[in-house]
Amino acid sequence: MKKKTIPIFFAVDDNYVSLLRITLTSLKQHASRDYKYHIYVLHTGLSEDSKKEIKKFKEKWFRVSFNNVSLQIASLGNKLNVRDYYTLTTYYRLILPDTYLGIKKGLYLDSDIVVLDDISKLYNTHLGKNYVGAVKDGSVQLFEEFITYVEGALKIPHENYFNAGILLMNFKKMREDHFTRQITNLIKRVSFKVAQDQDLLNVVCKDKVQYISPAWNTMPLGEKNPMPSLIHYNLTLKPWKNNNIMYEEVFWDYANQAGVKEQLLEIKSKISEQDIANQDKVTENLKKLCLYEATRTRYYKGIDKAKKDPLNEREEILQKIAHLEKDGKFDQDAENDPPFRPLVPGDVDYLNKKFLSRMMTRIVNRRANRYFNRLIKRGAIVIDGYEGIENLQSVKSGAIITSNHFNPFDSIPLHKATKKYTRKKKMYKVIREGNYTFPGKYGQFMRHCNTLPLSSNYDVLSEMLNAVDVILKRGDFILVYAEQSMWWNYRKPKPLKVGAFKWAAKNNVPVIPTFITMRDTDKNDHEGYPIQAYTLHVGEPIYPDPELSLMENIENMRKENEKVWKEIYEKVYGIPLTYTTKKGA
Repeated sequence: MKKKTIPIFFAVDDNYVSLLRITLTSLKQHASRDYKYHIYVLHTGLSEDSKKEIKKFKEKWFRVSFNNVSLQIASLGNKLNVRDYYTLTTYYRLILPDTYLGIKKGLYLDSDIVVLDDISKLYNTHLGKNYVGAVKDGSVQLFEEFITYVEGALKIPHENYFNAGILLMNFKKMREDHFTRQITNLIKRVSFKVAQDQDLLNVVCKDKVQYISPAWNTMPLGEKNPMPSLIHYNLTLKPWKNNNIMYEEVFWDYANQAGVKEQLLEIKSKISEQDIANQDKVTENLKKLCLYEATRTRYYKGIDKAKKDPLNEREEILQKIAHLEKDGKFDQDAENDPPFRPLVPGDVDYLNKKFLSRMMTRIVNRRANRYFNRLIKRGAIVIDGYEGIENLQSVKSGAIITSNHFNPFDSIPLHKATKKYTRKKKMYKVIREGNYTFPGKYGQFMRHCNTLPLSSNYDVLSEMLNAVDVILKRGDFILVYAEQSMWWNYRKPKPLKVGAFKWAAKNNVPVIPTFITMRDTDKNDHEGYPIQAYTLHVGEPIYPDPELSLMENIENMRKENEKVWKEIYEKVYGIPLTYTTKKGA
């Protein structure tokens, strides 16, 4: 029988690799062989030497992989607080549900721990409809200042406040309830300064927590637990920095087994009396901060607003679209793309010359087809029908397809129409550079479903332009969003850029103008807005005129395309095409 794999996530930087080695040593020693384990190491720039040390733990039943989460962390915004011993790594757990779309449940563990029991017991905790399984935070119970803060600022009963260093996370339920959107919405309104991401998690997960045995998050404070399942050297209670820490003998035993004891002792020997005194001050300063923050009404006002106004982010985008139209800035995106890694030569196999590229294209295209068919069956994507399909079928050569752009999934009607009505032709899609390096399932679709990423790198762009020529010459279609921007559910056609028409005129192939119209259905999406039903309209192909120059053809074809779109818009919606653009914009 195939063994079940338990996914376990750690967030580290180079400074914490020695501690992760201790954790993995203890975890492996007690882990049941009835399971396999996949260790995911999250980082934003781990050195190769550090990766090499962690890779030593690999076995057939104990897999290790690395994921640079820089883009995902950037997507949370620029309001992430850090202080004292906290770093940005503490926020990595927030992006897990939407980063690992194929995983239903996962364990997140801090690296400053020693595991003393079979971790599968923790993983097999039943979560039901709760977001997380967690242990109530013992440190809060011991300090009156923490209690005042938790109940005064966060509006959470102090006995329900949990520690986020050990989390069993219900990724499936979190995705269903748009957990990441709840987190980002809250980050925009409240800047938590006491326990940062832990406070965020407690607020968002309130009433959706399965509390588990304190043995699975035993801290070196209060009464000593004779049989801990997991020891968490939390806050300043760290044996590699301080003396006389409860359970320090356990830590140094596993540090010795992991081969890092001497290294950590050397680091500890360099800690000065002043450093120790500063560490002692951290707790006192934290108590003062708790009392100060507990009196600030901005906390609970911001929390209340985030809960009452979950749609505000989409409303902000709609307002931005309205302002962009007024200013005549039709080629600017209304939504901010996260930072991305620029492509370099060798990143993209545009023409699928490599065997692996061809294999991945076949596999991922099948996967994408099944996925989007499920969305259509479920009613998340609705296609009313197609108009003018004969215009698509009449083109026997290669062609540039233009379409309005208003949704990440608006190419689905075109994919369906091309596959159904032009069976021997493939349709490629020009995409943004950042989309190609996007993480998760959608990133995989972007990389392997016949896409042509534009690039800011001249050499990569040259490869792409060469691929365009080859694809058109062999008789396939290329979808280009000539508006250059995506405005969510925007129904009007926008002015077109010349690139698509230059490619068509240069290769002596037609442009097929397509325009998708929408209507509100009676079903709402997860943000409370009506799901749109799409009708794909295909206009007559626009061919280059051999009597005209390249520049004349580009301009004539562009104007004709805009004319076709305007006619479709006015006919379907029954209103003249007008804009709110100010004069002179």
